Amino acid sequence: MQYACIDIGGTAIKYAMLTEAGQILTQGQVLTRVEADGSGDIPRKIAAIVGDLQKECGKAAGVAVCSPGLIDADTGEVVFAGPNFPGYSGMNLREAIEELTALPCTVENDVNAAGLGESWLGAGKGAKSAFCIFVGTGIGGALVLDGHLVHGAAAAAGEIGFLPMAGGSLEQLASMSALLQELGASTGEEVFQRVAAGEVKARAALEEMTRRIACGLASICCIVNPEVLIMGGAVMAQREFFAPRLNQHLTELLPPALLKNTRIAFAELGTAAGFTGALKHFLQKHGKTAAVPDLHG
Repeated sequence: MQYACIDIGGTAIKYAMLTEAGQILTQGQVLTRVEADGSGDIPRKIAAIVGDLQKECGKAAGVAVCSPGLIDADTGEVVFAGPNFPGYSGMNLREAIEELTALPCTVENDVNAAGLGESWLGAGKGAKSAFCIFVGTGIGGALVLDGHLVHGAAAAAGEIGFLPMAGGSLEQLASMSALLQELGASTGEEVFQRVAAGEVKARAALEEMTRRIACGLASICCIVNPEVLIMGGAVMAQREFFAPRLNQHLTELLPPALLKNTRIAFAELGTAAGFTGALKHFLQKHGKTAAVPDLHG
């Protein structure tokens, strides 16, 4: 069986047709255009994508979606969405897509889906417990235990960005937005270029960002004691910089016995993580299982 899998982003909607084992048959993306078309047009855009995927690959057995915002994964409702998606809050995305496509649909939060995808086919494959932290404009997280997401009482489990720290939250102090603002930089690439050129201020800021992230990871370790901490987000592609420092900070912050069976890994699926995790969520919701090799390597 095959599934139309959709990852809604602020700039683009990424999509793919995946087999039940997570193999990508075809993929692509279209502009989201929320500012021009409004959030209310998102279900129609998804239905059009699903139609195109079925024309190319044949009938889909369902539609697996992940989306920004606080999502009720049971009902498919967008409980709350930020200012980048005006009018999105309160929309039942699952019902709208099912009506337009005549296919069963599930909807999950995008960060949760990416974490689930990484734990299924990516850096956390085979681990019974994984915490995924994604560092970008903000900081998000996802907790996966025995292959299932932990949502929490208010669907807010894993929201590590709100972790209180001296001077603010982890997101306020250690996100890329915070780093770029501190250094007056435009991109993460610029920051690393300045570090490579020997700029002391840029290196100090990046080192402090890394230390703060490690403090967040230490809190996770104390509460969850996961087998793997998966680091995601574009900036974490600089693993040669982050890996030794994060490991060093953790060994300084926590006793060795607590870290004995925990490792740091870096996300492997890239832009496929979201729609891969959306598929896994769909399969779990519909009682399907799949034992899979690594098909994204």
